[in-house]
Amino acid sequence: MKWMINMKVKDYVRNWSDQEIQTEYKGISANIKIKNTDCVLFLEGDENVKEVFRLIWELLFLYDGYFYEPVLYEIDGQKKDCKELIMLPFYKTDKKWYDSELLGRSQRDLSSEVLKKYDKFRNAGISDKKMTKSVVNAFYYLSSENYGKINSNHRLSLLLNIADGFIINTFKETNNVKSSYDRLFKKTVDNQKLQEGISLLGLDGEKYKVLLAEERHAFDHYKYLENSLASLIYNSEEDIANYITWYFIYVLELVIRINFLKESGVILSQEAVDYALESINDWIIFENDLTVDCTTYYYREKQILKRMGITMR
Repeated sequence: MKWMINMKVKDYVRNWSDQEIQTEYKGISANIKIKNTDCVLFLEGDENVKEVFRLIWELLFLYDGYFYEPVLYEIDGQKKDCKELIMLPFYKTDKKWYDSELLGRSQRDLSSEVLKKYDKFRNAGISDKKMTKSVVNAFYYLSSENYGKINSNHRLSLLLNIADGFIINTFKETNNVKSSYDRLFKKTVDNQKLQEGISLLGLDGEKYKVLLAEERHAFDHYKYLENSLASLIYNSEEDIANYITWYFIYVLELVIRINFLKESGVILSQEAVDYALESINDWIIFENDLTVDCTTYYYREKQILKRMGITMR
């Protein structure tokens, strides 16, 4: 059996995105070519083609932050309806996540070892006395079109639950929610860069995990908590406070992607991880006209033009 799927990729810095990959898993050989705004996959084997395709597709999501969009699908030369590939609704990503930064860039690791580890990690379920499968699926659903208009507070609460569930199922049940977040952020993003971003919002960078833990409790139990993010935002008179919830949504989404990849045996470039976090910080700087200079290419150019009074199209 031979599969060919052509999928659309966002237009990005080509030498950060273009890549050709050959891999094999469960008797299925796969050739993947990412070039410009196309990703063409050729898969060949007698069984497990659909399963291996799904694993590759999901790993590409973790690397790039969204599910590539299928535009052409063939089996043994016969055209098929691309909708058949949407086995679950979460394979259609909401457009807001297409701005996510590339974590793997042009060195996405889809080796047999990574596919095997990711398969084991993402499919550990009740029969294994774990809930990892539910955690992973929930993360993908939260990025899908179906959740595109969800309230930001609820979105953050669900992300916080996913984060806690990930730690419980891959490490151990911690003493409290804050301990889970300590573990989640450990050795993922640069703490100093994260502190810089939090400080831009006028928050105490050392207390953000307590704020997140209280935020989760507040919206899980519909209970007013003085130290929750929502209460802090409500009581603030600063316009920048309106960006706090979304800042933590973007950061948590990034940290969870990193942790899922690490659990699959992937070693990410620190430069790519730093850039992804810096772009979130730059979003805060640019949108609020802060005097701090942006550092990432996209926002640096936009900031220069904005200061010159020129609007980018």
